[in-house]
Amino acid sequence: MSKRILSVVVGLTVCFSMAAGAQSSVQVGKDGSVKVQSGGSKVDVGGGRVNVQTDDDESSTPASERAADEATQDSSGSEVEITGSGRKETLSCSGTTEVSISGSSNELTITGDCKSVEVTGSTNKVTLEGVGRIDVTGSSNTVTWKRAVGKAKKPKVSATGIGNKVSKAP
Repeated sequence: MSKRILSVVVGLTVCFSMAAGAQSSVQVGKDGSVKVQSGGSKVDVGGGRVNVQTDDDESSTPASERAADEATQDSSGSEVEITGSGRKETLSCSGTTEVSISGSSNELTITGDCKSVEVTGSTNKVTLEGVGRIDVTGSSNTVTWKRAVGKAKKPKVSATGIGNKVSKAP
């Protein structure tokens, strides 16, 4: 299941359960895993797997088995999507990781080597250890990188908007 479809599923589960007045909880682990529970329904996302359990289920069933015809999981690399405002986090990349950041006033440190990092929004501050490509859209975003990955001396950079800064860390 693609990360975008997964994000929509989790978001809709939370919205519908809150609208229905059910007891709801959302937990985000340090490893990026997400657990959403509403009433007797649960969605667990982590380790490349999605498990869905509803009131009618006796056991968890991988979502990939439930919706095999809807989407296929890309096993060639990983994607990380970060959304929101005011987040302060440290994350890691594995060399093939593609990171997408959307929001405002986030302070993120990303260790390891990222294939690409996309920043959309305003006033985000992102510090990267190693990266191949940086795309920045919005205003007043600051991205610093320590080294390029592969044989390149610097990452490929695209910056669109007003007041965005992309530079090598001192």
